[in-house]
Amino acid sequence: MTTMDTLKKYFPTGTTEGDRQLLDRIFITPEQLPDVLAAPTGSPRLLVGNKGVGKTAILEWLFAAAKRRKIPAIFLRPDDLDLSPIAKTTDVSSIKRGMYECFLDAVATAIGQKLSGLLHGSAAELYNESVSRGARKEDWMSKLLTLLSRLSKPITQIDAKQLASDLAKQTLSRDQLAEVITRYLLSEKSLFLILVDDTDQVATLDDPQHLNRIWGLLLAVRKLTSTSPNIKCVVTLRTEVWMRLTRNERGQRDQVDHFRPLVMFLRAQEELIKSILKNRISLAANEDGYKGSRPELHFFDDEWMTLPMSNERRSWDQFLLKSSRERPRDMIQLVNHLATAAKTRRSIKIGAKDAEIAMEGYSKERAEDLAIEMGFDCSAFLEVIRSFVDLDFESSFEQVREHLRGVPSRFSLQVGGRSLKPGNDDDALVILSLLHESGFLNARVPDNRQPNKYRHIGFLDDPHLVQNSRWNDLQAARWEVHPAFRTYLIALQKERSWRSGKTII
Repeated sequence: MTTMDTLKKYFPTGTTEGDRQLLDRIFITPEQLPDVLAAPTGSPRLLVGNKGVGKTAILEWLFAAAKRRKIPAIFLRPDDLDLSPIAKTTDVSSIKRGMYECFLDAVATAIGQKLSGLLHGSAAELYNESVSRGARKEDWMSKLLTLLSRLSKPITQIDAKQLASDLAKQTLSRDQLAEVITRYLLSEKSLFLILVDDTDQVATLDDPQHLNRIWGLLLAVRKLTSTSPNIKCVVTLRTEVWMRLTRNERGQRDQVDHFRPLVMFLRAQEELIKSILKNRISLAANEDGYKGSRPELHFFDDEWMTLPMSNERRSWDQFLLKSSRERPRDMIQLVNHLATAAKTRRSIKIGAKDAEIAMEGYSKERAEDLAIEMGFDCSAFLEVIRSFVDLDFESSFEQVREHLRGVPSRFSLQVGGRSLKPGNDDDALVILSLLHESGFLNARVPDNRQPNKYRHIGFLDDPHLVQNSRWNDLQAARWEVHPAFRTYLIALQKERSWRSGKTII
């Protein structure tokens, strides 16, 4: 195994599935974990975040810690739910009722498959009856709730400090986390933990009617937690899906106010991503036999590099952090690209040349992935991104507005099923709102408190920035294309120049 192969082992795909075998060694506990656990009794925690931010990793970490402490816990994904009974259901009330039964079916099945060792005597009989669909009695749901209560572990048998020690790896205060665990997870007499991941996959997102399936599942989880205070539940949902739920006029918008206090937006700040980067590099260097004090120099030929298509110098960690879009998965995949580029040229260390090659593929992937993420709001989102080949990477609001006013004249453009018109200011703001929400564009505003005298405003910093009532704020900002997408746009510029016979230097 070469040095680059060792590095790639610790920087594989960035997905929890790819990292699972290393999770115990590489996981860095986010500082928001106490907020994840601090859901009020009788309500689930809805963990909302961008794709690749680490939602699944948190659930996997909680699940592993619960198993170590013998806390009854089940981990559910949409493919664990048999949705065939509601396949043709369209009315909201039937979806709610049917989804609750589907969810309880999945809970009962998971208990039988994963927690069968806890089923004895009457509990086993209750389980058998609860999953016996053809011969159920009318009170099977209440019997299942009784089963969950019996399987819950008494809090007197759970050591909050031990559980906190399992969870608070490297970044969190164990005492503070233990206090949160005691106050919320152990607030009742016993505990049963249910984790539900990838909630949006119960629906076809380009079908507005299907969004009610997501609401149905969220309402089912809330109903179960409200029925039994022993049950604590964490549910994950992608940011763009949550925003779609809040905007969908044919959905359950009346439920937004009920769920908003339960929503926690997961952020991966630069310090967390930096910790993940350093931890993985240290582990890789150690496995490769490096004994020095600067493990990053075992894999990189210098502390500094020259940015692709630029003369600007940056440290490698700054380059990786700025390119990651607050998504640990992006950073991990970019290091993988760098290692692949270095290995291709048979180098034992990564250099600036590799950054230029790696960014070509990485930047294109980010643009295409973003188009998929935003595709159920705007199917032509990639074409919107590509249109920025004509604009500077940093522009005034007026320049961006004028550009977006002309985009609908280039190709058919619909947002949320509505066709946008060229030359329309309101429609230009609709596009800008999506670009800001996606993270393709960020607003940069003056701020004398910051070292550089400015700060960036991402979507989660101010979700309601892009609207007519904030016109002065919009004009005061400079609008920047995120660095992760710039190489892709430069490649498009070069391709166009080659076709026209002109050369870009």
